[in-house]
Amino acid sequence: MDIGPGEKGYMQLPIGEETIFSHNKPVTYQVVTSEGSIIEVELPSGVEFKVTSAGDIKSVNISIFDSPTGPVELI
Repeated sequence: MDIGPGEKGYMQLPIGEETIFSHNKPVTYQVVTSEGSIIEVELPSGVEFKVTSAGDIKSVNISIFDSPTGPVELI
C-alpha cells in the first residue's frame, strides 16, 4: 500500500504473520487494540516497523510528515 502525506489507507493484518511497514519520511504509527489500548511510536525515515497480530489489533493508523522542499533556514 502506498499513501502520501494527508492520505489514509486500509490494510488487513494477517493473523500470526509478521507485517513490515517501511517508509521514506518521518511517520507516527498508532496501534489500537480491541481492548482499547493505544500504542504510539514516532519513527524517522528508513526504519522498519514490524507488527505480528494475534487477532487483537483493531487498527494501525499512520501519519506521514511531509518534508519541507527547498532550503530551510536554521536559527
